[in-house]
Amino acid sequence: MAVVEKIQGKLTEGLVLARTRAQDLESVRKLNCWASDITDISIIRKMPDLEVCSLSGNKISTLEDFSHCPNLQELYIRKNNLNELTDIHWLKKLTKLRVLWLSDNPCSTGDNYRLSVLKTLPNIQKLDNIVVTEDEINRALEEGNDVPLPAKYPTDSPVIEPESEQMEETPVITENLQNHKISDPVALSWEETNKIRQELGLKPLPYEKVSTTKSVTTGITKARHANILQATLHLIKELDKDSLEIVENAVKTRLESL
Repeated sequence: MAVVEKIQGKLTEGLVLARTRAQDLESVRKLNCWASDITDISIIRKMPDLEVCSLSGNKISTLEDFSHCPNLQELYIRKNNLNELTDIHWLKKLTKLRVLWLSDNPCSTGDNYRLSVLKTLPNIQKLDNIVVTEDEINRALEEGNDVPLPAKYPTDSPVIEPESEQMEETPVITENLQNHKISDPVALSWEETNKIRQELGLKPLPYEKVSTTKSVTTGITKARHANILQATLHLIKELDKDSLEIVENAVKTRLESL
């Protein structure tokens, strides 16, 4: 059975259990399938507790499957068919990974290869059987290339559009504050708060309620809040009815907690 699996080029459960003598895939900690003519290692995704993996001398062309092994500490995958250095991004979330042997792959022949890998994976302590020094990490952060993301890399990280909008609007907001010569951040905060409440159909708050705080707030913090309020007002104009209802509920909840 194992011979057939290797001819097919697929790492299967039967082959893994035969090599590791483990009861099931979930209990596999160490895996060694060196020079087994393997191309497909998707079964790796079912080994969440895998710590040490040696798959050198095969025909593996992607590191994507290892992104499902959060406990991986050592990965030996030299002499495979890894053509693109972009694949190392699949290892970025493996916070326990300390040893990586990637040499003798097509991706390891490019200029600035080592520093670029260390810039992307600064937690690596040993790369290609050479210990990584602190000075080398510092050099990598400055001189390493920015390795682009692989084509299939997920973009599941939430993108908060209001944050980028706020950053873009801040210089304009600051200029507006200077033009209007508003010297009292508390007064501005009260005015802008009531503008927001008015747009949401809420009653305005008296000045005393806004200006009286339980803790001392610095002028810098108040000015920052003023900028945020200005940006919020700007963004509200871009929202549709459903989004405004969500904002309204969030504002009501926040005001009730104050």
